[in-house]
Amino acid sequence: MSTEIGELIQAAHGGDWSPLLKAASLESERHWAENAQCLGADPEIFSPLSDGPREIPETVRRFQGISLNRPLNFCASCPVAVAARCLVESLRLNDEYGIRAGMLASERSPLRHAWQRRFDEEAVSAVLRGVPVTVNEGERAEVISRLAGDPTLNADHIARGLGIPRKYVWQLVRDHKKSSPPVASASGADVA
Repeated sequence: MSTEIGELIQAAHGGDWSPLLKAASLESERHWAENAQCLGADPEIFSPLSDGPREIPETVRRFQGISLNRPLNFCASCPVAVAARCLVESLRLNDEYGIRAGMLASERSPLRHAWQRRFDEEAVSAVLRGVPVTVNEGERAEVISRLAGDPTLNADHIARGLGIPRKYVWQLVRDHKKSSPPVASASGADVA
């Protein structure tokens, strides 16, 4: 792992996600993997059998030994923006297994849990304005909840901000409304 990506990861561990997200934003969201050093490599080398989210990283490293050198060297040679995008995508997708951005799954596990717990109101506001940003599941749910409750919000902006089709945004709103209990009005009657 390069020193630069290591510093971004340390900041994220400390609760400051902005350096990692900023570095990741420098790489295309859709085509970042085309610039990864591991492009074309055997994907099996990035999935050590003894590694997983509940393992102890030091034990995995001791057990795997030099077999980790090849995949970790690929990661270390990646440009920082690509490594940051790789890590952010693995967090966004809640990817529990495999080496990503030079981190074993067992090393990434605490970061994955922190990612799931984080809530960035600025990111939610950016999506509502149509600015493409990376959000976690909870932040996306908040965006959809706000759209479901406020018909004046622009679904096209939200679709652009989330990077999904408008049709899918409306499907998420329908699913949200089905799963949410009715809200009681001031008069005591249920509002659907």
